[in-house]
Amino acid sequence: MKEDISKVSSEKLLQLAEERIFSFGPRDLASALSYKNMCYGLGKIIYVLQGDAYCVFGPDATITRNKGRWLSGFGYGGVIRWCGDNIAFPEIRPNACGMLLMRLNNFSSKEDLIRKASEVEEKEITLEGIEINPDFGKGNHFFEIYEPLEVSEDVSDVFPEDAYFAILHGSAPELKDNMYSWEGKGERVETPLGDITVLYDDEAEKYYKEWSYLESFSKRRREILAREVVGEHEAISNLTHQGLFSKNEARLGCYDSMEGNGDVLFPISLRWDIPTYVFKGKQNLTDKIIHRLGFYERAERLDLLEELKNVNILPHGGGYDLKLPYGEIEIISTSFGNIFALSGLEPAPDVSEISIGKGVSKFGEMVVTDPKSLPYTYRGKRVIGKTNELELGEMRAKLRPLLTIKV
Repeated sequence: MKEDISKVSSEKLLQLAEERIFSFGPRDLASALSYKNMCYGLGKIIYVLQGDAYCVFGPDATITRNKGRWLSGFGYGGVIRWCGDNIAFPEIRPNACGMLLMRLNNFSSKEDLIRKASEVEEKEITLEGIEINPDFGKGNHFFEIYEPLEVSEDVSDVFPEDAYFAILHGSAPELKDNMYSWEGKGERVETPLGDITVLYDDEAEKYYKEWSYLESFSKRRREILAREVVGEHEAISNLTHQGLFSKNEARLGCYDSMEGNGDVLFPISLRWDIPTYVFKGKQNLTDKIIHRLGFYERAERLDLLEELKNVNILPHGGGYDLKLPYGEIEIISTSFGNIFALSGLEPAPDVSEISIGKGVSKFGEMVVTDPKSLPYTYRGKRVIGKTNELELGEMRAKLRPLLTIKV
């Protein structure tokens, strides 16, 4: 980046950040909010680096319901990369969330599984001396049982038609406070878009080392909890979709499609009432797709074309879908932080609901600091359609949910 960023205004910094965000997220409120918010987080990173950083949002781009991450200016469902290996930004808040996809050796009964999952809550289970606190029912975490619906011939040995399968979706909440505490250990850097915590050199190295332990712990934790509920099983994949994938790359809610050279199987879990899809990864994005998305000229001008060709993004789910009819977003910067004013409601269906001079529902605008309190559900099959359309991976199996456990 040739421009002297140290002297830019907040408006110019937002423009620089927006130019470096490549999004193929859906045209909905959750995706739009995430995009708007990421301009602030990415802008802060660019200012600190006095150099390039960029973000790519996938087909499940959405809000984060982690308040600290959101207030720091970060969205969800994308990849963030920055220049330099010895610098870290702990406000991104990596938590090593992932999914263990497994084949069950036996499936006794619904009642037995529910009983075992409930009993896990009362057991004293430890990993390396740390007591495990099961979180099957927290947020979007779950334990789910499946039977195969459709299976490609090349993976029929992995997904035989007479077998049952399960996914455990979770992180490592036992170590979360340690990881998040790094926000108070680094240097607080003032930028035109607000302050951000930065770790340099040795601190960044220690941070990455702690992250690596967290990810390892999270994967082993999923294995232990799975054995407690379903007994011995065959792990098909145990993949992270939220965290640091290198010293200068964070993925928030998406896989690296070339992990294991693309030979591993990636589950994309949408909702309890929709099949889970299993993909093989592909290197992406292709030249054809970059052109189709209208990114080619901009990426070439910013010298990010090769980066986009190797972004290797694949969603892990559908993302949050905010059930509100607002179509316009205004960001108001205050000493408290950014305020998001939502407006542009659909016309009122009844004249009695119209406010004088406004022509919209009497409920009017909504103003929030973070979207955690907004009503939501999860997106459905359109995310799979977009994943196929953009050639992010190759679908290999479809699994039908039989039982979702959230206890």
